[in-house]
Amino acid sequence: MKFRFLTIVLFVFLTTSSYTQQLKLEKHPEENQLFARDTNDNASVVFSGTVSADNDINILSLKVYKDGILFKEIVPEIENNKFNFSTIIKAGLFQYKFELYHQTDGVKKLSFIADNVVCGDAYIITGQSNSHASSLQSNYSSPFCRSFGVKTGYEKYSDTDKKTRWGLATGNCKNCEGEGWEKGYDGGWSTKIQHGVGVWGMELAKLLVEKHMIPVCIINGGSGSSTIEENMLFPEKSSLETSFGRLAYRVDQAGLKNGIKAIFYHQGESDSDKRYLSYADKFDRLNKDWKRVYKGLEKIYLFQIHPGCGSSFQSELREIQNQIFKRYDYVEIMSTTGVIGHDGCHFSYEGYKEFAQRILPLVSRDFFEEKQTSIITPPQLLNAYYSGKKEITLLFDQAIEIEEVLELKGVKYFSKDQFFFSIEKNSALINGDVKRIILKDKQIIIKLKSDKKYSTVTWLPNKEYLNTNNIFNGPWIKGLKNKIGALSFNRRIINNIDQL
Repeated sequence: MKFRFLTIVLFVFLTTSSYTQQLKLEKHPEENQLFARDTNDNASVVFSGTVSADNDINILSLKVYKDGILFKEIVPEIENNKFNFSTIIKAGLFQYKFELYHQTDGVKKLSFIADNVVCGDAYIITGQSNSHASSLQSNYSSPFCRSFGVKTGYEKYSDTDKKTRWGLATGNCKNCEGEGWEKGYDGGWSTKIQHGVGVWGMELAKLLVEKHMIPVCIINGGSGSSTIEENMLFPEKSSLETSFGRLAYRVDQAGLKNGIKAIFYHQGESDSDKRYLSYADKFDRLNKDWKRVYKGLEKIYLFQIHPGCGSSFQSELREIQNQIFKRYDYVEIMSTTGVIGHDGCHFSYEGYKEFAQRILPLVSRDFFEEKQTSIITPPQLLNAYYSGKKEITLLFDQAIEIEEVLELKGVKYFSKDQFFFSIEKNSALINGDVKRIILKDKQIIIKLKSDKKYSTVTWLPNKEYLNTNNIFNGPWIKGLKNKIGALSFNRRIINNIDQL
């Protein structure tokens, strides 16, 4: 710790005295910076600047240390009092230090130091409160998990905030009060947090570093209770006046606008009122803005919202999220059904960690060419059809299991009661017509009480158990092997009705 403090003091002293008088750096690495790796697992670190015309600097030299061992020394050319050169660093669990020297009258002097520099992968997390929940329990830290700037939410990005540059990522919120959701702990929704990435952002970074041995930077721009519109780009506004702009500013200052591999987006609860009608179009606009601003973006990971806080069209909103996933070949979707510790709006510390554990295999497949020996995606409905006069079969993409009954606070809730039907596509939903359900590998066979002919089927109530004010929290359909909750579905067409 003492050594690190002295290094920082030396860096500040050098950057404010020696080289500013005779040598001006325009491009250079920063303390704790992460450079995004290219397809060859390398990054180019650039030094450029000028030397004063009225001094005797005639030689520059750069020493590059890898984990404290000198492994490269460069003597760049100075032409017309200018220099511009680069060196390559390798992705991996290595830390680099750069020492730039200048020589005057045969005497070599240290001009600049940047230490703890790494090469790895960069990601964005954004959305509303479930995208950036922090916790006093989130104490993990790693020299290979980085972030940049201050997570601000809706607050103005101040001149003081701008001075916060690179640092170690954190899922903690030291300024928050309480010890858990049940004690009123707010999760840091409205608290400025330096290098804050949220609980599951921190867990995801940890898992990626441990599994793939590559440093990770996450920049979290989430804003609690934000609508999709509030996450969008508004070119007519000053960049730091919007959530999109504040996030893009930090990414740009970090030098990562072309190096963001993926965006993880958890948002939608605040659009579950009549705004759901324009959600798909707004996502398309947001998606285009992301692709335009973050040139290297390859994947978007979308979380389907859990029944809970929000308005009366959550079933419709979740179905739109299903359709968004199907519309774009670079969008992946992950369920939140069955995640532990849901309190009606947010999740427990362990629940947020489960977010990261669910999404890790997808990231490993997409960016580390990890071959999957099992299904890593949530179960999704492929087809619904009449298989008999009073029988509807639901076909999923994988073998599933189902909790037939769940008891909460002395009340039993049955899976068969969580299916809803409509006679016409947009007519009122009907409940209570399921006699029993039969599970068969990838199929759920629904035995009906009546001989009514339904045109659509829905799984899961909007947000509450029927005829209660209690937020729905199971029973669930899950993958038989991966135990991931299924994606909910709303008003899916039932086929073969005309053949009966």
